[in-house]
Amino acid sequence: MKIQDRKKTILKIAYAFETILALVILIAVLLGIFDTLRIIYNFYIVNFNSPVDYTQLNQIFAQILLLVIGVEIAVMLTLHVQTAVLEVLLFGIARKMLLLPKNNSMLEILLGVIAIGGLFLIKKYLTDKKTISEESLEKNEIPDEII
Repeated sequence: MKIQDRKKTILKIAYAFETILALVILIAVLLGIFDTLRIIYNFYIVNFNSPVDYTQLNQIFAQILLLVIGVEIAVMLTLHVQTAVLEVLLFGIARKMLLLPKNNSMLEILLGVIAIGGLFLIKKYLTDKKTISEESLEKNEIPDEII
């Protein structure tokens, strides 16, 4: 067996593992959706007499944004494009900024804004212009560079 054939086999196995891990993440996100709905049900339906305070709403946002990050990680594992990594980082920073406690300093918010601005600059100037178009995804055509 040639060295190139062995490398291709190992690469295919690695991609298969990544696909399996992406499916596991999506299953965890699906189960997390039910957990989020349970939290919302408890806060808004069961305890409808008491108003939802900042910490409860913060907990709901934290759960939802964590699920969004999970979906983005599954997309990143599946597509192998540079922009997917940037989107995961963008959502992670946005989650951290939105869930800051009330008593944190403006410096942390400023650093988050600078980080998000940096990610947008990286996306605009340093990533490849070749991206997957929505039309190619609808036709189930994924460029060979990704696979």
